[in-house]
Amino acid sequence: MEIKLQKLLFPDKERYKNYDRLFFKSIQSVYEEEKGCLAIARYNVCDFMTYLNALSVKKWKQYTGIKEVFLRLDIEGSFNLSVSGHHLEKEGTESKKVYFSEKYDCQKRQILELPLPDMEETLLSFEVNTLSDCFIYSGEYYTNIEEKALNHVVLSIATTTFQKEDFIKKNLEMIRKELLTEEDIGENIYVHVIDNGRTLERSEIESEHIFYHPNKNVGGSGGFSRGMLESIHQTPKATHVLLMDDDVEILSESIRRTYVLLTLLKEEYEDWFISGAMLRYEHMDEFWEDVGYMCPEGYQFTMKGHRNLNKKRNILYIEEYDTTVENAYAGWWYCCIPTHVIEESGYALPLFVRGDDTEYSLRNQAQFITMNGICVWHMGFTTKFNYFMEYYQTFRNLLIMEACNKGKMQGKILNYFMGIFLSEVLQFNYQAAEFFLDAVRDYLKGPEYIEEEKCQERLTEMSKRNAVLEDVRNFKDINIDFNTVYSWDARNIFDSLLYKLTFNGQVFWPKKWLRQGPAVIAYDTFYNPQRQCLKESVVSVNPYTKTGEIRHLDKQKFKNVMREYRMVMKEYQKKHKQVNQKYYEKRKYLVSEEFWKQYLEIEKYQ
Repeated sequence: MEIKLQKLLFPDKERYKNYDRLFFKSIQSVYEEEKGCLAIARYNVCDFMTYLNALSVKKWKQYTGIKEVFLRLDIEGSFNLSVSGHHLEKEGTESKKVYFSEKYDCQKRQILELPLPDMEETLLSFEVNTLSDCFIYSGEYYTNIEEKALNHVVLSIATTTFQKEDFIKKNLEMIRKELLTEEDIGENIYVHVIDNGRTLERSEIESEHIFYHPNKNVGGSGGFSRGMLESIHQTPKATHVLLMDDDVEILSESIRRTYVLLTLLKEEYEDWFISGAMLRYEHMDEFWEDVGYMCPEGYQFTMKGHRNLNKKRNILYIEEYDTTVENAYAGWWYCCIPTHVIEESGYALPLFVRGDDTEYSLRNQAQFITMNGICVWHMGFTTKFNYFMEYYQTFRNLLIMEACNKGKMQGKILNYFMGIFLSEVLQFNYQAAEFFLDAVRDYLKGPEYIEEEKCQERLTEMSKRNAVLEDVRNFKDINIDFNTVYSWDARNIFDSLLYKLTFNGQVFWPKKWLRQGPAVIAYDTFYNPQRQCLKESVVSVNPYTKTGEIRHLDKQKFKNVMREYRMVMKEYQKKHKQVNQKYYEKRKYLVSEEFWKQYLEIEKYQ
């Protein structure tokens, strides 16, 4: 039985035209919409060793055990065709080896099929060197396998949305046209739209295999838990649940490759999650993350770094990077989880937003399959920093996650975030510093606090305390150089000593001795103590949005927040062991179907 592993992709949509190097590399090639083909000029080279079109041959063989691979092209013209294998050498240089090269003269459009050489390479690709004008109408890599060897797969896509109507409708239309109409895969894909904002119309969403579920606004954890629950109880029952954010642009091919991978997957990988890469919506050729890592202090970062996908070396680096490490996690912008894992492990912790996907990965000690071309383009990155989200929601949830999983990192997490707390105090950001203390206070209230469904009320109330940034053009007398906001100033030894002894002029230091004029600093966690040393004020700016706020040294506010800090830390030391035990004892209930049905009031929201 023939199984298509990967289709050849073309830049056939308007947004792709400026990013054709994700699809092919060529100077004189263009996608012709009217003919529906890629046109390549005479005496030109078109290389398909790209992020979306190279074949992940090593991973296909590792995870599925396929033996033979074939290339099929619907093509017209005279050309030389070469097939190459690629990997990185130990020193990080790219290795390319040509395994096959042949001349073809296709005077009329015809189907060209050829078996590909067996190879121990990371990626496989082909290259067309034209001797006349050439036209490629379609292409695919495929294999042959006995039908009885295929896994039965019912893939449920669960997407949670909150007032992102345009993205949802566009993605659903793509799924209807490009996936549900396909033989086999179209019969085995279902979509559950969880509408936390309840702003969509059922009649606009629902159709065959696509279901609409109005939901309470219980954040990502509540929306995705509802999606898991609906997937398990659908008919036919899902074998896998693909969790996907709402503010993403997706390729039907990413879902297709995910489905095919699952149908061929070896038994030894049946518990593994498939984690799709997050690419940057604003710059479509920028890789952001597919698997992340949480360090013992609670700081989370991408394993592979942010990389431009136009470079072959970066494509190979992303593909070869080993993610099988402890404390790895996958974000739920595109994460496929086996249903039996959900049934055994339960649903998300009710954390509203931030950390639910990380906790789920760590709870299950998940291992991940990633593959070039399985990806989404995600909205928003560097401009989204938010004090409430970063300092309250993230910190509080990390403390709760550690308590529920009897982790040993809670002390390090506390110390790390309290370090950021002190840095904000030193930058006169007293209001933001309060979020850290609120996070500890609310964690200490125990599991009853997160059992009570008041997420949206708390979010609305506490978000009002976020800094309101204004247009920096309003700061007429302040010279702001956006290019130096994130540059580091070398420490002066004498200044450094005074900075520490006086808490940046907030104790033991007369106001008249403070340096005049605000220091220009970054609005996020970038910390540059020398620049703000002994200044009477700072202007905190966001260079991406050209906004900022002015903050002044206030000795009374400093005293108040430090007094609260000492009280909160004293309470934490006194209670945290008992509180952790309560969370741990309640952990299974908090992720159970019984809890989530009650929490979501499912009978009310149908």
